[in-house]
Amino acid sequence: MNFTYPIFLWGLSALAIPIIVHLFNFRKAKKVSFSNVRFLESIKKQSSSNLRLRHLLILFCRLLFVFFLVLTFTQPFIPGSENGLQNRSVQLYLDNSNSLSNLTENDISGFNKLIGVAQEVVNLYPQETQFNLFTNDFLPGSSISQSKTKTLERLTEVEYSNLTRSGKEIFTKLQSSDPNESKDVFILSDFQQSTTGTFDAIVDSINQYHIVAVGTPEQRNISVDTVFLTNPFLVPNQKNSVQVRLRNQGPLVNDLQVKFFINDQQSATTSIDIEANSSHTVIFELTGQLNKTNRCRISFEDFPISFDNDYYFSLNQAAQINIVEVSNQPNSPVSKVYKNNDLFSVESYQSESISYPALERADLIVINGLIKLENGLKAQIEKHLTKGSTVIFIPNESATSYQFGSTTIERDSSVSKSPLSIPDIKNPFFENIFESISNDTQMPNVSASFKWSANNVQLLKTKTGQPFLSHLFQKGNLYVFAGPLTAPYTNFHQHALFVPVMHRIAEQSSTNHQALAFNVDRINLTLPVDSIPNGQLYKLQKEGAELIPSQRVSANELVLDMPKYLLTPGFYDLTLGDQLFTTIAFNHSKKESNLATLPVEEIEARLSGIKHLNLYQPQDAASFSKILKEKYHQRELWKYTLILSLIFLFAESVLLRFL
Repeated sequence: MNFTYPIFLWGLSALAIPIIVHLFNFRKAKKVSFSNVRFLESIKKQSSSNLRLRHLLILFCRLLFVFFLVLTFTQPFIPGSENGLQNRSVQLYLDNSNSLSNLTENDISGFNKLIGVAQEVVNLYPQETQFNLFTNDFLPGSSISQSKTKTLERLTEVEYSNLTRSGKEIFTKLQSSDPNESKDVFILSDFQQSTTGTFDAIVDSINQYHIVAVGTPEQRNISVDTVFLTNPFLVPNQKNSVQVRLRNQGPLVNDLQVKFFINDQQSATTSIDIEANSSHTVIFELTGQLNKTNRCRISFEDFPISFDNDYYFSLNQAAQINIVEVSNQPNSPVSKVYKNNDLFSVESYQSESISYPALERADLIVINGLIKLENGLKAQIEKHLTKGSTVIFIPNESATSYQFGSTTIERDSSVSKSPLSIPDIKNPFFENIFESISNDTQMPNVSASFKWSANNVQLLKTKTGQPFLSHLFQKGNLYVFAGPLTAPYTNFHQHALFVPVMHRIAEQSSTNHQALAFNVDRINLTLPVDSIPNGQLYKLQKEGAELIPSQRVSANELVLDMPKYLLTPGFYDLTLGDQLFTTIAFNHSKKESNLATLPVEEIEARLSGIKHLNLYQPQDAASFSKILKEKYHQRELWKYTLILSLIFLFAESVLLRFL
């Protein structure tokens, strides 16, 4: 045991005072006259014995009171068992993601618990220590060292962040400083499985690491997993609906009220039950007249995790998909299948009267039954594919071969007519087209009279294994039929399968399709646009706030580099000058809604390359501070000595009163 102020040990000389008082009784005796004292002799002996014991006990209490009181002033302590917390450079990472709003064992949020731990860590160091405080925002200037006082001020200003950081990002940031300088590194987090992810082995033999993992007794949460339209394109006067898949990470939930808002007006509500650790899909019909751009929101009540109780998304009316068919066949089945849908704008040209400006504007070019491709048309097709657009090629029965870049499509006279096989509905191309197809379904007969050797995905093939419709991997999307769509060769164009297949190809060719929503931690956004006018910039506006992200146009697409640390969930208007271009919805990262955390054993295994590693799961900030003090600083005993001195003072009072 050591003493902080050993000079106070001279105070032990005060122990002589109660001894002197005990040895010399300065009270004067008073003479009392009695008529007969013969009967008081036995009482006198008994009283003297009791008084002697009483005086000794009082002396003992007084001595111990003075002794422990003096020790209190010396502030005794037991030195720490290890050396540590002595570096003058400290790095502190504080996880401030929304998942830390979950409650800990003490019914306080994990975020408030970590704030308290961080403050205790800073207070353990001397005033001259320099700190680097990092949060998920990775704000500019966070790498600059700050004093103890300034760091404590910053900790009071830290709020929840909409950003998530992986383990790789965190350690890369922490190790970006001087690698030759020894530091104390504190990492305070809940270590979510979904956000921490996997990272390369961390090897460090210089720095001292202290890992503080927040424990939460319950990891339950309800969140929106997916929102999508039954028909991916919102077309006026066509029925459509919004499908919302809710995920329950926890026990059974009964009577959850789910509300659907369109342009701040409640459109529908429903009550659902969600089984434990499962998902449930809710369908809201889109009724009434919708605007060109619509702000929509899914809302419900869930406690204690409430940051993801609202999910924002925008419904924009689909722009028409421009389709240009080049064919010498009047009223071809291709033009018929597209002309019956308001989503498509179809133009048809014969080979000798092609409009090349129309080809430039087209989202989808259909080459149907041409015997030969003229050089100008061939160049336009290759240019179209180069910029990532879509081409459907249907050969002519009289042609011998075609050339697309390095891909040769040539006639195969050895193939006979054969029915198509049942399509693989697990292929992403057929997603949401068929729920199921019976093996007894009668399929069309086709003649796969052309073949190719390029890399491709076979979407439709005959029962003999010959490809009939394939997706060839060019710079764009080239869909090739293995035979003409005419009666002598096939009845595919008259089969029920023809319409959904052709519609799916056209839908995937759309360059104007915008996602319903984005995450706030998205690095960049890509939107269809022709160009940025000179001297003008696209701006993001929300409730009076204005952001001007870095932007560029590439291949008819606007690429916005998003300022992640400035984005918040909700709606942003993308404007050019005074004109509204579109409305974009942002939400919290779906990873953040998954509250499952890494076990302590796995954290230790992933950080096994760190030589000096300490891992803690404290109950609260005070207990964590006590653990560090006892381990690295000292175990203070002055509180115990003060209590003991008061106990003996109380014992002396009791003896004086009752004995």
